Order: sequence, then C-alpha cells, then structure tokens
Amino acid sequence: MSPFIRLAYLLLLLLKTTCDAFFFPPRVHMKVYNNLENGLVLTTHCQSKNDDLGVISLPKGGTFEFSFKPNIFATTLFFCRMDWKGASHYFDIYIYNRDYDLCPHTCWWSVKERGPCLYDNDSGKYDLCYPWNKSQNNSHPQTSGSFWNKGKIHVMPSHSLIVMN
Repeated sequence: MSPFIRLAYLLLLLLKTTCDAFFFPPRVHMKVYNNLENGLVLTTHCQSKNDDLGVISLPKGGTFEFSFKPNIFATTLFFCRMDWKGASHYFDIYIYNRDYDLCPHTCWWSVKERGPCLYDNDSGKYDLCYPWNKSQNNSHPQTSGSFWNKGKIHVMPSHSLIVMN
C-alpha cells in the first residue's frame, strides 16, 4: 500500500471517529425497575416516535432494559404507559434535554405508585422523582388509540431488550 493511500485511510478513520464523538451522542441504556408495593405486577408499554418496544409485564422487583442512540437534533423522546391493578399512567421516560446530563449512558428508573424516580449518581439513591404526566384521557399525545392495545412484545433491530426477574 502506498504511503499516500495509507495516510488518506488514516485521515478518513480519524475524521469518522471525531465526527462520531462530537456530533453523535453515545448509546443510552434504559433500565426500568418495578418498585410497586404489595407485590403488584407492572405492565409497561414504551415507544418513541419511530420504535415500539411492546408490552412487558414485570413482577415486583422485575427489570426490563432497552438501549438506543439519541438523534443528532437532541429531540429524542421515549414514553411509557404503565399499568397495574387499579391504576394507569404514562410518563416520558427519556427526554433528551432533561436526561442527557443526568444520565448520559445509563438511566435507572424505579417505578413507584406516586411516580417514577431516576437514580442519582451523586447521592446513590433513586431520589430524582417525577409526577406522572397529566392528561385528561391518560394517553400520550403522540399515540393513537390502538397503540396501547397491540399486546405483543417485539423489539426493533436497533434495540436490545432484556427481561429479568
């Protein structure tokens, strides 16, 4: 290989690495933990504008995980419908502008009856708690009426999903 081609190849590799580091945010891992009282099963249905993660049922203490790459426009949003016996709520589980600095790589959420709590790396506790989203009909503005009734677990190829008990 000629020195010119070798140098051109190295420059292209350096340019790609630099662009990835500065213009494309790193992959974010989301972990949602069922911390409901009285052994209640948590049923979640999470999605973004482009990806539907399906319906997941978590026993008390159960966790599910997914990951994604935020878009370059800093507008990534994932929202979840969360149901348990006698209750139904939704919450924006990832909002780029709110969460990128709080959990740039891994966001741990503990779901409680009063609302989800984000793990705070500084305090070592789930003490960044939020209220459920307010809505008159308890559905997210970006969803259609049939979204919550699909009932099948499926994962888009760009995501990984792990259900653990």
